Amino acid sequence: MKTVFYLIVLAALAYGGKYYYDTYLAESVNNTISRTADFATDKAVKDFQ
Repeated sequence: MKTVFYLIVLAALAYGGKYYYDTYLAESVNNTISRTADFATDKAVKDFQ
């Protein structure tokens, strides 16, 4: 019975974490990735010239 309780708690935490990521963090992470990619590309272009 204790294991069933722990599984339910873990599932709820996982679902909550995914919901939080989808609503708040996904946009922030995507912005960070695109900015990093832009920075790396700009540096590569400047080094190439």
